[in-house]
Amino acid sequence: MSTCAKFASPAFASALLLATSLTHAMDRFEIQVYEPELNRPGQLALELHTNYTLKGSTTPDYPGHIPPNHVGRMTLEPALGVTEWLELGAYLQMMVSPDGGAQWGGWKGRGKFVVPTRLTGRFFFGINAEIGKVPSRVEEDGWANEFRPLIGYDDGWVLIDVNPIFGYALSGPDKFKVDIEPAGKVTVNTQKGFALGAEYYSGLGLLSRGLSPWSRQEHMLFAVFDLKDPKGALEEEEGGEWELNVGVGRALTEITGPQWIVKSVVGRSF
Repeated sequence: MSTCAKFASPAFASALLLATSLTHAMDRFEIQVYEPELNRPGQLALELHTNYTLKGSTTPDYPGHIPPNHVGRMTLEPALGVTEWLELGAYLQMMVSPDGGAQWGGWKGRGKFVVPTRLTGRFFFGINAEIGKVPSRVEEDGWANEFRPLIGYDDGWVLIDVNPIFGYALSGPDKFKVDIEPAGKVTVNTQKGFALGAEYYSGLGLLSRGLSPWSRQEHMLFAVFDLKDPKGALEEEEGGEWELNVGVGRALTEITGPQWIVKSVVGRSF
């Protein structure tokens, strides 16, 4: 078959349409809904985020991109408490792909601001701001930032947490165009040392284009398990030493890159 014929084939055209629509995908390294806990001033913590795509797209989103199928991703996140309302942190990312082996996945720096719960009671409000740079095999834009509001309720039994995430690239073809990626979480504390629930993640597209239609949006739903102090978050402001979140997720739309994925977050404060 000639090159021209190959590029004109319906299969290739469909793959190209799929790849184009996935340029603004949800974050595949940091699969986490942010909660209001902060490290105490001067307290250091480390988290290790890992996930593995059991089944996913094998088509690159753009030239040079590594598709998610059978890719493992790891993020080391150190964080330091600065004040009772501010925490600073960073992300150091790695990925392992079937063809490329272990590769650098980029870095991000962040500041997390949360209104002290002594002022808000069972409700919580805050925002996490990030800036970072990733290689083109991860995202086409390179430099980007993210703003992640934290809005929710926790009475020690039920946690309802919404992160209406938005951000924009600082370089690349779509720089300064706002991208919308809301996430959320609902869990029930069993009072037996763990909580069970669900997490939701999405990539809705660029605000300037009126967002994408449902068929071209990314949506994933996870069943999750969290280590949880029986007293609940509001009664453990000092923070537990260990953190564990594990989950398994499935895509709700065919265009979502990872169709089945397992993930974990293991952390320790010092």
